[in-house]
Amino acid sequence: MNICIFASASPVDKKYLDAVEALGYALGKAGHTLVFGGYADGLMKAAADGFLRAGARVIGVTAELFEATQAKQPGMEEMILTRDLSERKAEMARISDAFIAVPGGVGTMDEMFSVLSLKSVGKIPGKVIFYNIFGFWDLVLAAMERMRAEGFIRDDLKDGYAALSTPEEVLGVLS
Repeated sequence: MNICIFASASPVDKKYLDAVEALGYALGKAGHTLVFGGYADGLMKAAADGFLRAGARVIGVTAELFEATQAKQPGMEEMILTRDLSERKAEMARISDAFIAVPGGVGTMDEMFSVLSLKSVGKIPGKVIFYNIFGFWDLVLAAMERMRAEGFIRDDLKDGYAALSTPEEVLGVLS
């Protein structure tokens, strides 16, 4: 299965790096392929390092605007170059079977909410997971629950995503 991981390239605390690398390793060991932003920084690198350590396939998808500023992850089997961020998200959605948002910033949230929007209209059949390590996504999940409770999100979308905090839970949902 091609699993898209939305992740930040920012420098972050080692606890996040270790947790995301462990997730990548578990997913790679289970025979999955990583689809990600393609760069060798932050949680993007941690996810890719885990998959690569497990001997798994890694595919990067990036936009032209990042070509001159970001170091590419070594060991990738393929790097797909898109014109812009919208095309990048569309390509990641097209080639992926499931989606995981690890802790991240506005870019990660933009990618995840794009996928959730597509899921809400039936264009994404795969699993959508918030990797909620250290309670990182708690406030976002609470806001989404409020949106659902007040009628801004359809009730059935709540069944379209999960918040999980261990590699074992993620593997259980993806099986």
